[in-house]
Amino acid sequence: MESPTKSSAKEQPLTTIFRRLIVSLDKNNQVLEKVSKQLQYHHPGSQAQIVYENNREEEDATGQINEHDQVHVEVKLTFMKINDIDTVTQQFEAEIFVQAKWEEPYFLKNPSKEFNPDTMWTPKLLIMNLDGEFQTSRMSYTIVKDVVGYDYPLVLCLWRFKGFFKENLELEHFPMDVQDLTISVSTELSQEEILLTEDRQSMSSVNTKTFMDAQEWTIFNHVETYRDKTTVEYASSTVHPILHVSCRVARKIGYFVWNIIFIVLLIISLTFATFTIEPSSADRLAVTITLFLTAVAFKLVVKQSLPTISYLTYLDLYVLAALMFLGLHATQNACLKHLAANFDKVDVEIYDNYSMISLTATFVLFHAIFGTYIFLTATRRRRLMFEKDKIYKIRKAEVEKYITGTPMLTDISVETPKSKGSLETLPLA
Repeated sequence: MESPTKSSAKEQPLTTIFRRLIVSLDKNNQVLEKVSKQLQYHHPGSQAQIVYENNREEEDATGQINEHDQVHVEVKLTFMKINDIDTVTQQFEAEIFVQAKWEEPYFLKNPSKEFNPDTMWTPKLLIMNLDGEFQTSRMSYTIVKDVVGYDYPLVLCLWRFKGFFKENLELEHFPMDVQDLTISVSTELSQEEILLTEDRQSMSSVNTKTFMDAQEWTIFNHVETYRDKTTVEYASSTVHPILHVSCRVARKIGYFVWNIIFIVLLIISLTFATFTIEPSSADRLAVTITLFLTAVAFKLVVKQSLPTISYLTYLDLYVLAALMFLGLHATQNACLKHLAANFDKVDVEIYDNYSMISLTATFVLFHAIFGTYIFLTATRRRRLMFEKDKIYKIRKAEVEKYITGTPMLTDISVETPKSKGSLETLPLA
């Protein structure tokens, strides 16, 4: 007969085996239930499939923008204030207002919700040609509903900032040049995720009344935009869209006309006074060389007004032409000095008169040709800018007429400071 101690020792292994078996059966039942549900979801017409599809439809109707979809973002940019345009450093200081808007289906089914930039989709805008950091920067968001021409409520990103911006100046026509002042708006997102275009209901503009550099420049009223793309500023090969917004300014030439061009013209004209000196005298050549050195000094003055460039401006061409004319005049003086020592005085005077007439004709002909060339190039570009002002005015009037009756976009609901600044208000331009 077995003792109770031996019987209980045999029952313990059996109990452990049965417990493990029960746990294994429970796990198998859970796996079978999951497989059964998945098969029902994919079975057309099943109750589970219907519930599943209804849930997906509700999520699509009330969900936010899918990060894999391309979002159309319309951008309007206003040059609020342009403070300084530096030709030597090729940069300008400006205060800019950017309005970016896009449709957000989420607020169609959730009208009482507020926009949260920390959790919801934003275009992640940035400025490509910013030089350094923003002096001030402030960004706000607002939601606008029932806007004509849009199927869903709009989210507006209102961004106002101030800083220095790089601009590659085209100085070939200097000092009668017309320059583009461009703000390049880009994004951290790729072109598959976002499409940047000009606002179709509100045109970009420039505030000409607050232009602070009016003593040196004349600002035009029109603003032009064009799209581009880049991969240079990023480490990957992803293509990022860019929207360039440009206003234009024309340099006032009064300072350069009276302080450089007019004085160089006087220096060239004074060379004709040397014809009153006897051809046999060395004073004639000495006066011409003195005038040549004076013109060289003005060439150095012109250099201080320009950055280091590898091509000649119109002012460079004029000063160099003056130096060449003075060099030609010095050659004439040296030749006549040699002729005076070997020919009769009457013959030398005849040669001197012929050379004076030739130099005078060259002087007049050069100014006529150079003036015509400037009229056909530099001043033609200025006339084109005035024509664009007229076209811009007509187009702006048509856009404003088309959108008459649409709601004003003025309510700001969320405010996100980007950096320290003194801007207290964020008006729409």
